[in-house]
Amino acid sequence: MTTMELAELLKLGFNKNEAKVYLSLIRFGKADARQIINDTKFHKNIVYDNLEKLIDRGLISFIIEGKKRLFQVSSSDSLINLFEEKASDIEEKKQLATKLSKEITIRAKSLPNKREALVFRGVKGVKTFYNESLEKGEDFVVFGGPEESVNIMGELFWKNYDIKRAAKKISVRMIFNPSLREYGKNAENKFTEIRYFKRDFEPLTETHIQGDSVAVIVWTEEPVIFVMKDKLAADSYRKFFEDMWKQAKK
Repeated sequence: MTTMELAELLKLGFNKNEAKVYLSLIRFGKADARQIINDTKFHKNIVYDNLEKLIDRGLISFIIEGKKRLFQVSSSDSLINLFEEKASDIEEKKQLATKLSKEITIRAKSLPNKREALVFRGVKGVKTFYNESLEKGEDFVVFGGPEESVNIMGELFWKNYDIKRAAKKISVRMIFNPSLREYGKNAENKFTEIRYFKRDFEPLTETHIQGDSVAVIVWTEEPVIFVMKDKLAADSYRKFFEDMWKQAKK
């Protein structure tokens, strides 16, 4: 057994015990449970349990010789067939998720507009938030934006986001912290206008105002986004932004 072989099976969705039992059986070609127990050093219950799982998935089979049950790896196509079935299952789930997503959108639009608070957490949460900002299709303003926002998400994420935003013709005005001046030089275009705070103090927060929503992004190691949906609050923050915009440097 090599580390590479084990790693490859883990990538295919095997759990660690399944992978080790499967690789042991590949080496033997044909073996009884006792041989696999001795080879893997697993408790017999673990070996029998994982042999049953592999049989259920069609990856191994067994024959009876005398009083012994001998296990063997199924044909090499069994791995391919397994993942063709998974691909079909994933496509079916994707279609169902798309259908449900449309129903959720219709339902959300039918509900009365009320004050809401949402929280997004982690890098995936940040990506979800920004994808939703594209779906809104509305221009927005931002102030704050520390260097950590680029370090955590990576320049490629922001470049791809800006390309999608430009394709939807969503304009943004941003007041960045001074540390992002170098990054900002390459970020400006006809849909993006950037200015900078005069002071050197740089909080780890960023405020995003779009439509009737105000989002405060805290750029710690695991970023957190607090979103409040309230028209009066959004209008108030937008006025605050306009005052800062007049004082910010180009």
